[in-house]
Amino acid sequence: MPANSISVVPAEHQWALQIDGTPEPRQLFPTLEAAICAGWARARRENIELHIQPLAGSVRLRAESVKPADVVG
Repeated sequence: MPANSISVVPAEHQWALQIDGTPEPRQLFPTLEAAICAGWARARRENIELHIQPLAGSVRLRAESVKPADVVG
């Protein structure tokens, strides 16, 4: 079953990459940056959304034909 989206979520002093819509187990990362990097790479590869849920609020990114370096806030 293909993934619907990927979520980066807090997990017990770490960060987890949760593949939504699949039975895949969560992947754990020591930092938020590492989890986002891994999630963004997979989201771009599979052309799905990456949801980042930090401790407060959330951010949603959609993998398009734009490189992350091309989008500077």
